[in-house]
Parts: sequence; structure tokens; C-alpha cells
Amino acid sequence: MTVMSAEHGQVSDLTVPPDRTKFVSEGELNILVVDDTVVYRRIVSDVVGAIEGTAVVATAPNGKIALDKMRRLDVDLVLLDVEMPEMGGLEMLKVIRRDHPDTGVIMVSGANRTSADITVKALQTGAIDFVPKPDGKNPDDSRRELIGQLRPLVNLFQTRRSLRGIKGRGEIPAAGACVSAKRQPAAKERPAGPAGRVGPRPTRIDIVAIGVSTGGPNALAEMVPRLPADLGKPVLIVQHMPPVFTKSLAEGLNKKSPLSVREACDGETLEPNTILIAPGGRHMVIRSSAAPNGSRRIALNDSPPENGCRPSVDVLFRSVATQFGGNVLATVMTGMGEDGCKGVQAMKRQGCYCLTQAEATCVVYGMPRAVDDAGLSDESVPLNDLAGRIAGIVRNPAA
Repeated sequence: MTVMSAEHGQVSDLTVPPDRTKFVSEGELNILVVDDTVVYRRIVSDVVGAIEGTAVVATAPNGKIALDKMRRLDVDLVLLDVEMPEMGGLEMLKVIRRDHPDTGVIMVSGANRTSADITVKALQTGAIDFVPKPDGKNPDDSRRELIGQLRPLVNLFQTRRSLRGIKGRGEIPAAGACVSAKRQPAAKERPAGPAGRVGPRPTRIDIVAIGVSTGGPNALAEMVPRLPADLGKPVLIVQHMPPVFTKSLAEGLNKKSPLSVREACDGETLEPNTILIAPGGRHMVIRSSAAPNGSRRIALNDSPPENGCRPSVDVLFRSVATQFGGNVLATVMTGMGEDGCKGVQAMKRQGCYCLTQAEATCVVYGMPRAVDDAGLSDESVPLNDLAGRIAGIVRNPAA
């Protein structure tokens, strides 16, 4: 792998020599690091250098300089800071999507509210995902923190490239293309039908529960605004995100949706035509109220992560199964890993109905695949049809 060099403890911006064959090994993932702080350019570049099959081909302190380098270099993936002078990350991303549609982008974001708002917009514009800037007390801690977050996303893009063809054959997929988290089996290897159902399909739907991860902000931005204002049921969503970012996500969706969308608060009552998103860093469950009307309320907790996640889809789904039995429409959308599969299994034992996002429309076919392969999905639905199918089943579960 190729790593940028340092002089006197600092990193100068790197540009590859004309003879790139001597600088980058054939088949390596060529990465551009863009950040206005020399320290972060150094940290991110060091982390990339520790990931097998990667090469840092250049760095840049802002979007304008980075785009100039992209016109002269072969860049597969950009690690892009959110807030920068002259040209920020969101503005640069829009140009990349227009002029370099095959180049992937991962945002590197600060944890403040402004960065979170911009990052959510970037994800909805086509960035693959984001990693928060490390808050380690020293560079070594920051590197360890960052590599744990960045390695899976870089590996994801590497897998995408290997599945669609190596560079030079014009087969690298765009950032929104689907990639499976595992080997994709032939259709005959898939279980036939929902093996987890007990009894008939539900006669009514009382709640919609959705789990989503990588690619989720973009998918939710397409799906949520299409849900009808008179859906008539509460909707709960777990999107894997850190604190602050889920609030930005909820507020952005609320501006586009006919339904009320907000970040969930501890103790609030479930209401129809309201979408509640689990706050980053906290599990979301449902508790029965002691009130005479038997209303159900949100409860947030700081129990240990499950599947490496907090909030966890499995935690919410198990709670929904306990509180609503089989009168549930579960939906598992794009994301890495298998969070949500065991939760769907728990709901299936109660008789819920389950939709999964169709493979071809996922950014990562990991979470939906786990449910599909377990035989727990009643329907696999393309993203652009998902809102309509959710509304249709809520109104007529037998249809």
C-alpha cells in the first residue's frame, strides 16, 4: 500500500508523479483526503495507509484544490471534510456527483450541530456514509478510533469495485449502487417463503417499525416524504447514527414529509401520523402506560450496544413484539450487518408482516439480506415502491 510522507512532523499535500505505475500498485483503491486541518489530513492518511489495498494519491486543504487534483488524477474514493474554507464538503460533493459519478465519497464530520446538518444533507446527496472526527486525547487514540470506523466503509467500497469490475474497464458502480455484505447466493439457495410466521397474517396494523443503517438517510429521504399524511399509525425508526446527527436527520425529514417527524423523547406517547427516530447513542423501546387509556410511551435507555449498535434495531423490534403482538408492519432497509434480523424473528413469532428493501435498490444489502436469507420477509420491495406498499398494508393488511 502507499502512504503519504511526513516532514518534520507535518504532512505536505501530496500529488502523484506523472508515472503513476511506479507510485500506485495495480488494483489498489486510490484515495483523496480532503481536510482544512493538516493534523486531520495526517491522521486520516495514516489510517488509510493501514488498510490493505489502498493508496493515498493526494491530499488537499479545501474543495477547490481537491477538484483541481481530481481532474488530473485517477481517484476512486474521496474522504471529505464537511466544513472547509473556499469550498466546503457539501458543495464539493455536488460537483463530484455531477462530474465524477463513479467516484465514491465518505464524509468526515465534526460532532457539532452545523457539521451534523451538513453531513445529513451530504448523505442525502449521495455520499456513501460518514465517520465522525475522532475525539481521542492524542493522535494515537484518534487513529485507533478512526480506523475502527473507516475500515468497514473502505472495505465496502473495495467490495463494490471488485463485484462490478476492476478499474479501467468502465465497470465501477456509482455511489448509490447496491453491494452485498456477503456472497450473494443463487436464488435457489434462498428459503422459500416466510419461515418465521405463526398463524395467519395480521388482520390489522397498529404500528410500523423500521430499521436502517448505511445508505439510510438517502433512502429515508426518498421514502418518508411519500408516506401519506393520513397513514393513521405511529412509525418508529432506528437509523444507526451517533448523537446530534439523528436530530438533524429528523428535522430534515420533517421539512419534506406530510407526517410529523422528530427525534424521540423519553416518556412521550405514541401518536398516529407521527414518525419518531431513535436518538443516536440510546436504545429506544416501548413501555405500557399506567394511564386508564392504556397508551404506550417511548422509553430510552443506555443499555450496552447490540450488534455493535446503540440504538439497535433488534432492541426496538423485540419491544414492539412484546407490546403489539402480531399487529406490526416491520420494514428492514439498506444497511451493513444483521441488526434487525433477530428482532424480526421475535415479531414473526407473534405474526407480524415484514417488508425488506429489494437488493437492487440498497446501498448495502446486508440487513435486508439477513432477513431474506432467514426466510422472514413476506415481500422484497424496491425503494421507490416502499412507501406505497407500507401505506397499502397499513390500510388493508389482507391485500
